[in-house]
Amino acid sequence: MLRTGACPICRTSSGPVVMREREYSGRQCTCGVIYIDPLPACFVDATIDHHHRVYYSAPARARVGWVKRFTKRGRLLEIGCGDGEFTAAAMRAGFTVEAVEPSDERAARVERTLGITVERALIEDSRLPEGRYDTTFHVDLLSHFPDPVTALRAIAAKVAPEGTVCFEVGLFSNLSPFWQRLVGRPNMPTHMWFFDAPAIERLLDEAGLKLIAMRRYPVGLSTALSTVLGSRRVAVDSDSHAPLARGWSAAPYYRLHMFLRYGIGRWLPMGGPQTAFVAARHKTVSA
Repeated sequence: MLRTGACPICRTSSGPVVMREREYSGRQCTCGVIYIDPLPACFVDATIDHHHRVYYSAPARARVGWVKRFTKRGRLLEIGCGDGEFTAAAMRAGFTVEAVEPSDERAARVERTLGITVERALIEDSRLPEGRYDTTFHVDLLSHFPDPVTALRAIAAKVAPEGTVCFEVGLFSNLSPFWQRLVGRPNMPTHMWFFDAPAIERLLDEAGLKLIAMRRYPVGLSTALSTVLGSRRVAVDSDSHAPLARGWSAAPYYRLHMFLRYGIGRWLPMGGPQTAFVAARHKTVSA
């Protein structure tokens, strides 16, 4: 039996429906979160990653640069290291990196190529010591966690009292009808939650963290490109979650995609869908 969806912050379940996909609805909470309803019978396999490696390698240096704004050196815990693109960039920047990764294949490859410790686990189940790390980082996981508040609490517990929690997250809630049409399919239940900037701050507060900085990039151009190619592919490909570009065209396509996001996007007017770099600290620590 499917369970009724609810906002992970307010725990309410009566919000109006603002998006639909197959048997799922996206309901808008007054706090800014869009939550999936009903909850999927089985949560998405966390070992599966539909992003191309360039999605992680092209912006890796910028992501590490964001972390270094708040933590110059020390121990960094990466949540979901994948194939190690951010990991390698963080190590080059002087961090001592450890990671949590549910895919045994990827974890073994990162351990072999980079020589670091990778725990095979979800962050909610991690047995790594609490308070061990000076900072943490993850990319686009908040929309996939079964409970993002619980996940953020687990992440925060790994960080030292003076440390920082850093991550990147898409902001796809409270879009105008124009942007909703341009964004296209929400890919539920792969995505279970959608946020705007105020919702991220409320989510952090619920997890015992306080926002100290956020840098947002408009991603309308890259989103439009994905939607156009995605609509063409869905017409001929039954695997709607497969990478949009494959073979020889994959790397150039995703480099263009990342350039539109972080290169051109930084100069565009704020509005529509965005991606955000976020930094937070424990509430007990002064900013």
